[in-house]
Amino acid sequence: MDTGRRCVMCPRSVLRQRRHILEDTLPQSSPAVADYISQNGLIEVIFNNIMAVCHRCWQRANNDVNRQDLPDENVVVDVNSPAEGAQPNEIFVPEYVRAPNSSRTCLYRQCRNLDLRRISASIRLFAICNYSLYFPPSTRLCQEHLSNIIWDELLDNVNVTNYFNAELVSDMTTMVIRGMNAPRLRFDSVTGLDAHELHFWTGLTIEQFNSMLLETPSLAERHRHPRRVLGAYMTKLRTGESNERLATLFGMSRRTFEDHLKIARECLTQDFVNRHLGLDHLSRENVLERNLLIPKEFFGDEQNTKAILILDGTYIYIEKSSNFLFQRQSYSHHKFRNLLKPFIIVSSDGYIIDVLGPFRATTSDATIMQSLMNEENPLHWFLNSGDVFIVDRGFRDSIGVIQSCGYEVHMPPTKDRTASQLTTEQANKSRLVTICRWVIEAVNGKFKNRFRLLRQTYFNRALSHMFCDFKIAAAIINAYYRVAVDNRFAAEIVNIIHSRMNMSNHLHDYVHMKNLNRQRVPFEAMQANIPNFEDFPRLSEDEVFLFALGSYHIKLAKSYCAEHLRDGLYNIELYRDNELNDLPRCNILLNNVWLVRVRIQSRHVRSRIYYSYILIDRDLTDRRAIAHWYCTCLTGNRTAGSCAHIISIVWYMGLGRHIDFNAPAQMLDNIVIDDLM
Repeated sequence: MDTGRRCVMCPRSVLRQRRHILEDTLPQSSPAVADYISQNGLIEVIFNNIMAVCHRCWQRANNDVNRQDLPDENVVVDVNSPAEGAQPNEIFVPEYVRAPNSSRTCLYRQCRNLDLRRISASIRLFAICNYSLYFPPSTRLCQEHLSNIIWDELLDNVNVTNYFNAELVSDMTTMVIRGMNAPRLRFDSVTGLDAHELHFWTGLTIEQFNSMLLETPSLAERHRHPRRVLGAYMTKLRTGESNERLATLFGMSRRTFEDHLKIARECLTQDFVNRHLGLDHLSRENVLERNLLIPKEFFGDEQNTKAILILDGTYIYIEKSSNFLFQRQSYSHHKFRNLLKPFIIVSSDGYIIDVLGPFRATTSDATIMQSLMNEENPLHWFLNSGDVFIVDRGFRDSIGVIQSCGYEVHMPPTKDRTASQLTTEQANKSRLVTICRWVIEAVNGKFKNRFRLLRQTYFNRALSHMFCDFKIAAAIINAYYRVAVDNRFAAEIVNIIHSRMNMSNHLHDYVHMKNLNRQRVPFEAMQANIPNFEDFPRLSEDEVFLFALGSYHIKLAKSYCAEHLRDGLYNIELYRDNELNDLPRCNILLNNVWLVRVRIQSRHVRSRIYYSYILIDRDLTDRRAIAHWYCTCLTGNRTAGSCAHIISIVWYMGLGRHIDFNAPAQMLDNIVIDDLM
C-alpha cells in the first residue's frame, strides 16, 4: 500500500483508510459520489485505480448526495420521524441552512489554509439574522476568510444543508436569545448597528467612523476594544445624554463608561485634532484656495493674494458655581446666564482654521481680538500684511489695533448718533459684510445642532474637559462636514451689487419730501388678492432670490407674511397715480409707475410699525419692474438688496399669493390662551 498518497478531498498526508475510485467496484450511490467529489475536489476525478479519498471524506460526500433528494413541499413532514436519507433525529428546515459542523478545514470550499479560527458569536448571530445561515459551534474559518467575509458570495462557496438536529436547534435558539438580551449599543460587533443607527447615535457614516478610527491609532494601543471606546465618546458628544443612561445602553457601569470617555478624549486630542484643526494643519495657501467668489470680489484682489478670515465668539452655558471668583468671571450681563466663550476663526467657506479659549463671559470680542494682535501670537506668522478680517459690530473697539498690525478689517457700520436709520451707503456696506459673514453663524449652528453636548448646560465637574470636547467637535466638522461653496448665482449677485452699490435711494428722498409717513388721504386701502394688483410682476423663486441677494431674508419674509395673513388677506395701501407727477424732483425719471405702501409689524417690538414703500414700473416685467423701494427700518435705505420687510411684500405679491402658502410653525398659534380666567 502506498501510504504517502493524499486524499483528493482533504489535505491529509497519509491515508490510513482509503477508498479507491474504481468504476467496477463502486457501490450503488458511488457514481453520484464520484460526481460530487469531482465538483468539490481539487482536481478532476479519473477512474484510474490510483486516485483515492479517505473514508471520512467518502462518508461525508455520500451523506450529502443522499440528502439531495428533498421532500415535496406539499407533503407534510413529521418532524418526529427522520426523513428519508437524513441522519437519525434530524429534521428538515427549508427556511434556514447550516454549514458543516467540522473543525478540521476552513468553511470555504477548496480552501486549504491551516490557520483556522473560531467564528465569533457576533458573526454567527449576524449570519442567522440576515442570511438565515447557521454556523455550528465547531465550524472554523481561516484567518484570510474570517477577515474578509463577503456575505453575498458566502453561500456560493460553502456546502450547506437544511437538516438540523436537536442539539443544533438548541444552540441556535440560545444564541438568538443572548443576542436579544445583549446591550443596545454595540460598536465592536458586526451585528451592533446598521448605517442608520450609527448615524443616529454618532452623526457619522460607517466610512467616516472607520476613517476616524484609523486616524486615531492610539485608541487601539490604549484599549482592546477601540470601536467601543470611540462609539461611546461619539454617542456622548452627539446626544448629550447623561452618563448613567448611556452606560445602561452600552451594558457597562457608569465608571467604566466614563473611563471610555476619558481614553477617547485623550486619544482624539492627541491624534485626530492635530490633523484637522489649528494653524499647523494647513498653510496660508490653503486658506487662499478657500476664498469664495463674493468675498474675494469685494474684499480680496484679482490675484487672490489676500487671506480672508471671519472671526466670532460663541457661548457654552454652564452651571452656577460656589466659587465666587469663577461665578463673577462666568456670569454674562448680556445673556443673564453663566457661560464661557470659545473664539472661532474660519475661512470664507466656513472651514474652521482654529478655535481659541475658553474666555470668561465678561471678556468682549474686541478684548479677545486685541489679545490676538499681540506681537508674539503665532497668527502673525500665518498671515501677511493686507490680509482681511470680517467681523461684527462687537469688534468695533479693536478696529484700530487690527489696522495697526497691517490688516484690513470690515465690519457692518453703525448708525450715526442722531440718526434713526443707516444711510444708503452704510446700509449697502452692511449687506456686503453680512453676505460674506453668514458662514460663521452657520458654523456656530453646526456646533449646537450636530453636537447636543455643547448645546446643554455643562456641569461644573465637566468643565475641565469642556473645551477639549469643543475642539474635537471642530475637528470632526472640518473632517466630515461640507463647507460652503459658491452659489450658482454668485457671479450674477456680484454684478447686481456692483451696479447698485453706489446708487442713491431716490424713493427715500421722495417719501421724506412728501412726508408720506404721516399721510393717509392719498392712499387707498386695498387687498393683495384683488385684480388691481395684477400689474405686479409675477416672479419665480430664482428672481426673488436675486432680488434678495440670498435666502436669509426670504425665510424671514415668509414669517412676516404669516404675521399679516391672520385673516386671510394682506392689507396694502395704493397711492393715487395723479399724486406721482412730482417724481422727477427726486431724480425718479419714470412715467408709467404706481406706488404701494404696507405697514409691517416689527417682529421684536409690538408697538413699532415700519412703513415699506415699493415703486412699480408698468413698462417692465419680472424683477426689473420693481424700480425703487424704501423702508423706515434700520436698514431700509439699502439699494443693494433690501430689508426683510420689503422682501416680504415682493415675495407675497410676486410669488406667494400664486402658490399654496403654509405659514411657518402655524401650530403654535393655539398654544397660549387668549384670556385670563
